This record gives sequence, C-alpha cells and structure tokens, in this order.
Amino acid sequence: MSDIRIISYLPNPRVYKATIVARFSGAEIEVLGSAPPEMADWLWDYDAVKMTEAEKAHHADARRIASTGFSGELYKTDSFLAANPFGDIPAAFAEDGTLGVFESNSIMRLAALTGPNAPALYGDRPAQRARIDGFLDKTLLFANTIQSYILAGEGLDAALHGAMAKAFEGYCKSCEAALGNGDFLAGDALSLADVVLACELALLGNEGRMAEELAKKGLPPILPGLRAYPKLFTHVQGLYARAEFAADLANYGRFVLDAA
Repeated sequence: MSDIRIISYLPNPRVYKATIVARFSGAEIEVLGSAPPEMADWLWDYDAVKMTEAEKAHHADARRIASTGFSGELYKTDSFLAANPFGDIPAAFAEDGTLGVFESNSIMRLAALTGPNAPALYGDRPAQRARIDGFLDKTLLFANTIQSYILAGEGLDAALHGAMAKAFEGYCKSCEAALGNGDFLAGDALSLADVVLACELALLGNEGRMAEELAKKGLPPILPGLRAYPKLFTHVQGLYARAEFAADLANYGRFVLDAA
C-alpha cells in the first residue's frame, strides 16, 4: 500500500509538487485521475475509480452539484467529504486512507515528512521551516492569480491581465532578490520553496493555450518577462534540468523556458 494516495485531474503541476518531493523523501505516492472533463465520470473517494453509467446509477447517493472549476454533476462519497470538507481536488489520503489532506502545498509537505529519507527539502530547524513556509505562503498568493488568469477563457480582460502581470513582476522581483543571497530561494540548499516555484511557473505555462485570446484582446503574453530576472531564469533552468523535476515537468519546463 502506498504512503499517500492522491486524487486529481491530470496532468496537474500542483500534484507534481508532491511527486517531485517524494523522489527525495522516498515516500510512495499513488496518483489516481484523468483529464479534467473525465473527472465527472469518477467516484471521488479513497477507492477512486472511473465509473460506467451503471456504476453511476449505483452510486447515485454520491451525486453532487459541481462548484469551483467544474460544472454539472460530480460523484463524491460521504467519506471523501469527511476527509476533505472543501470537496475539491487534488485531495490526498494518508494513514491507510483514514486521514484526508488537502491543498497542494500541504500534500507536498506530507510527502516531505514521509518516507525513509524524511524530512526532505524542509529544513532541519524550526526557523528554517518557518522561512520555507513563508515562501510557500507567498507563492500560494501568486498561484491564486495564475489560476484565475489561465482559466479566464473568453472572460480574459485587461484588468485580469494587469493583475497577473503585477503579481508576476512582484513575485519574480522577490525571488530574484532572494537568489542574491545564495543558489536557492530559502537558503543554501534545495527546498520546498524551489519546488513550488517550478510547479507554479509550470502552471503559468498554460498561457501558451491562451495565445489566440491574448491576441484577440491585444494583450501581450506574460511569461516572456521571466528573462528580465537573470538569476531567477538561470535557477528555473537548473530546476527543470534536474531528473527529479523533469520526470513530471519536462514538457512544461520546455514551454516556460522557450516562452521566456
């Protein structure tokens, strides 16, 4: 049995935070899921499975009205909602499925604290961990803007684009300054802070799918601005080149770096 089981739509750079970290900690992770539109056919549960129409009828009591990120109906068991009261994905189960963990940064921390090499990438002292957590919190604010931006579709406008550009500039300037003190964001060693940087920029890499909408609205792509931060750009290049990162992010990394 795996140490951690994750349910999510796939591919998803936010899930890859945990799988990347697990390559350092030795945690065994199992990921279940498929493309976003197909998640309406899945039973969201510890024993998640893609269902036939007959199985959907059998699990009619798990039918819920979709909310954030989905539309229509989804199938979430009572035990899934007890484990994750927010009802979203990615969601993880630990301790033989008895404990639910939600939010990608928390799932990543669980991976860092699980396995024969744990703790991994999470510092050795409380102060180190607190500093790493600070980067994770700031990156999460940045990530919320990314999600609104890349999911905007035809709703993309100058205001949302401007908010994304401002968040990108602020985050990149801060990371550039942090890298002036060493080779890594949160100190002298690779940490969870570097992992979330690579994965959230990978998520922003979905900007490539927005090219037509950006052109139609007369708005420039934002990712090319990464080259304005030479230390950060070099650092991101190095992260995507690592085998532990490339296993999940190779295609995303190529797009991010090529776009820049």
